[in-house]
Amino acid sequence: MDEPESDDEVIESNGIRVAIDPSIEIEAKESTLDFDEQANGFVLSGNEGDCC
Repeated sequence: MDEPESDDEVIESNGIRVAIDPSIEIEAKESTLDFDEQANGFVLSGNEGDCC
């Protein structure tokens, strides 16, 4: 994975570091990052808007 950009906000939760671009910070903070075993990967849920 890439390193965070200089203006990204870096948040760590449950040992996972996530870099958030300032242009989507509000939408990202209203979302949840989960691991989907069926998809075998991470999914972002909770954002019902038309961003991302």
